[in-house]
Amino acid sequence: MTIKARPKFISLLIVCLCVFGGLKLLGVYFSFSGAEAQLPTPPRAADGQQSPASPPSPAIAPGEVERRILERLAARRAALEEREQEVALRETVIAAAEAKLEKRFADFEEERAQITALREEREAASTEEIEALVSAYEKMKARDAAAIFNELDDDVMLTVASQMRTQALAGVLAEMAPVKARSLTMMLADRGRDVPAAE
Repeated sequence: MTIKARPKFISLLIVCLCVFGGLKLLGVYFSFSGAEAQLPTPPRAADGQQSPASPPSPAIAPGEVERRILERLAARRAALEEREQEVALRETVIAAAEAKLEKRFADFEEERAQITALREEREAASTEEIEALVSAYEKMKARDAAAIFNELDDDVMLTVASQMRTQALAGVLAEMAPVKARSLTMMLADRGRDVPAAE
């Protein structure tokens, strides 16, 4: 290549580079403009201002929905079973308490029956003893019975005298000390028995 031809080549090279650079810049501009046009336009608020876009709701797969439903049902079933166990335990405690109370009541009734039987037995024995005493005093001579009556306690004397036959009691009163006979007569009258007249 001659010296004269070299400047022409350099000028041509510079022109090519400029054209290539311009085309490159135009391609970048068009690419940027197309990408911007494809961006989604955010929704605008009622007042005309642009409102921030809300994040999209995550999609729930059908299998996830079924899993959550089964978990809730399982939790509900567990709660019901726990409640049934609590009720069964309370019923067991109540039944045990009722059985204990029934046993105590049965024991009380048995003790009361025993006490009643013992009281009746004592009363029967006491009645037999009194009847024996009454019979003995009625068979005694009036003077001997009166001597004993003069020394008896008022309650015992009244109990025996109230069950004696009127004729036998009249003889005993006639032989008793006047003060003692008067006291026995008043006690018999207060008790509501016909008192035989003492001599």
